[in-house]
Amino acid sequence: MIKTNDGLVDYALKQLGKPYWYGTFGNTATQALLNAKTKQYPSHYFPSRIPTYKLQFGKKVFDCVGLIKGYLWSDSPDSAPEYNASMDVSADGMKAVCTDGGKMDSMPEQKGILVFQPGHVGIYIGSGYVVEARGFAFGVVKTSLKNRGWTSWGRCPWIDYNSETEYFKKYSGVSESIVDALKSIGSPSSFEYRKSIAEANGIKDYSGLAPQNKDLLSRLRSGSLIKPK
Repeated sequence: MIKTNDGLVDYALKQLGKPYWYGTFGNTATQALLNAKTKQYPSHYFPSRIPTYKLQFGKKVFDCVGLIKGYLWSDSPDSAPEYNASMDVSADGMKAVCTDGGKMDSMPEQKGILVFQPGHVGIYIGSGYVVEARGFAFGVVKTSLKNRGWTSWGRCPWIDYNSETEYFKKYSGVSESIVDALKSIGSPSSFEYRKSIAEANGIKDYSGLAPQNKDLLSRLRSGSLIKPK
């Protein structure tokens, strides 16, 4: 089964509210799982947490990278995952295997991109929000991209990112020139490239006129300007 960025986002959203258990990836919480994880990770499963864990029996549970593994290893948001050793990496390990990525100021507006900080990973779901298995006190939650201290982004190598339209990074500068705005976000800005952008965004017969450029700039400011294929 092909795994896509749309599918990853859908899976993550359907896990909102699920508990956080370190070292899990969509397993169903049971006494046997608790015993195994307590033995495996005693620094996470210490005695004061055990009563809370027991109240969560019967629910699917995740850690941060386990939220991604759960999607990769499951047929649906509700099915049981099947362990795959070749994809069993930590949060930092996931960052290391990403096919491309960079610092946050270069992150494109694309759902399903992974966002990282040391030892932690989340899933960007679009419109400035992330779903992350944040920790024992939080579980799986939806958070603001800009308020969580993410330091880098990447595309998971086991996800097909061709399933969704990709958008330019939002422009927040003051220039009224579409050429300058594109340059400021690291994009080509030639007339031919702007023409291809216009076509991708349904602007017909682009000739560089002021109203056409104003339309492009408005979309770029809002984060809704589609990248040409």
